[in-house]
Amino acid sequence: HTLSNRSDTEVLVHLYEEYGADMVHALEGMYAFAVWDERIGELLLGRDRFGEKPLFYAIRNGVLTFASELTALFCAPEISRELLPEAIDEIFVQGYVSGPKTIVRDVWQLPPGHILRWRHAQRTATVDRYWSLPAGSLTDRRSVDELVDEAELLMTRSVASRMTGDVPIGVFLSGGVDSALVAALVAGYSAEPVKTFTVGYDVGNVGETAEARRFAHLIGADHHELILTETDVARRVPRALSALDQPLADEALIASHALAEFTRRDVKVAVGGEGADELFGGYPRYRWLARSDQVRRLLPAPLAAASERLMQTVPGLPAERIRGLLASESLNQRRAGWVSGGRQQMRSRLYGCALRDTLGDGTVIQRPAGVTGRSQDEVVNWLMRHDQQHWLPDDVLAKADRSSMLVSLEVRTPYLNRELAEFAASVPPSVHLRGRGKFLVRSLLRRAVPSTQSERPKIAFRVPTADWLRGSLLPLFREQLATGALFDEGWFDRDAVGQLFTEHATGGRDLQKV
Repeated sequence: HTLSNRSDTEVLVHLYEEYGADMVHALEGMYAFAVWDERIGELLLGRDRFGEKPLFYAIRNGVLTFASELTALFCAPEISRELLPEAIDEIFVQGYVSGPKTIVRDVWQLPPGHILRWRHAQRTATVDRYWSLPAGSLTDRRSVDELVDEAELLMTRSVASRMTGDVPIGVFLSGGVDSALVAALVAGYSAEPVKTFTVGYDVGNVGETAEARRFAHLIGADHHELILTETDVARRVPRALSALDQPLADEALIASHALAEFTRRDVKVAVGGEGADELFGGYPRYRWLARSDQVRRLLPAPLAAASERLMQTVPGLPAERIRGLLASESLNQRRAGWVSGGRQQMRSRLYGCALRDTLGDGTVIQRPAGVTGRSQDEVVNWLMRHDQQHWLPDDVLAKADRSSMLVSLEVRTPYLNRELAEFAASVPPSVHLRGRGKFLVRSLLRRAVPSTQSERPKIAFRVPTADWLRGSLLPLFREQLATGALFDEGWFDRDAVGQLFTEHATGGRDLQKV
């Protein structure tokens, strides 16, 4: 094979010539591609293993239409714009649409780790999985030191592979251990001080700039800080939201977009920490939901019911989550309650007739949990697997991709390396959850930067949403409430939503999660 340039795209053509559809096994990293084989009249679509890049398609009247943006499909006259009520329900409850469906009826996402073959003569398509994470392990003969050694080897190799290229590379640096480890490893490979970027806010008390600044100084980075003002938020929100393929209720989206635009002024490629929580057990809910499952099995039903009634008298999100942990529901319902902040219990109050009349009982939280065992490790395994298959591609990676590509910034993710992910799946949850969680990531950070505080608590990429909704976003929300199609078309009840909005805006209740 003779290559005419250094483009990674050209490699795909030669790989297909050599291996056909099996070419996907030779690929690493993020991609969504299409190869048309004129010789056999077949189209091959492929999407990367974790879903870092999007790929939408529809098949109507014997015609296959595909694109990297859902809205691009609407250029084809055969594609309907009819919304899918089940998808709107999912967006409200969990904040995103679970693939392979989309918010539009008859439009699909090609799932991560899958290929689609379209045989033009027969007008038929087949969708096949070519890779998935192995089932999580519950036992391991390796010592802790051996696990940390292997994690170090694979993580270092992955970071090195993500630094390939001839343009400067920056690192998103928050106050957490995920990005700190990436920044430390990138700094070790860089001849010049690594450029790090972080975002802070002019309202609220959720900023991580001080911790990011301290760590950047520790590794000798060329550090850059953006303070996202309320004025900038009001300007940015309409642009960012209108650029999405479908709604994404992730409160960090606007901050991610601002950080990407800020970073793009200095570099064309940035390295992020996406995937660490899902692969290495970083979310506190894994521990708490597993414990709640044990409590539900051991606590007598009358006592559990009495405890739940007692918590009804306590306001606030923490009490709401405790009520959810005590509730006599399936594990999946308790998981949905945790991640939604109780939104699923507001459906009957907030949904309009267009949703109430079409959903019936087929709602997202009523799907069976799918947990075959009941040990703590088995529960955590299921929770992590669920996040790897849904939360990671449909929320975390969708947010990273849309917010960065909107400003032409390429974001690379070292944690989403095939070998590293398969290794992480082989480690029992009991190891991942040691200490404060993400035991292996914290251990690697201690090795890379011994003086760092690797035992600091899990810090989400937080934003001052409550303050924004009472300040700079207040006019936008009022406009939507008055003229928004969601209310005019009967998807949501305007009066009920308006009442909640007033309660939040006047400071009566903190309803930012709703």
